[in-house]
Amino acid sequence: METVGLSLATVIQQMNALNCPYTVKITRPTRDFFELEGDSLYVIRQQVDTDGTYHLVAAAKMGKEVF
Repeated sequence: METVGLSLATVIQQMNALNCPYTVKITRPTRDFFELEGDSLYVIRQQVDTDGTYHLVAAAKMGKEVF
């Protein structure tokens, strides 16, 4: 299953429905210069082990810069 580009909430729902094992790592910027948009986490990377476990990396969509 291809998960890159989908919202994390959607992917988790699909994984649970299919009983697929998965892990999630959420990456965040090192500085808080840009505001993150609420709960808008998206899968940006996936890796599947030989045992079928999905290792997902998710990141938040960044908000628009306000001056």
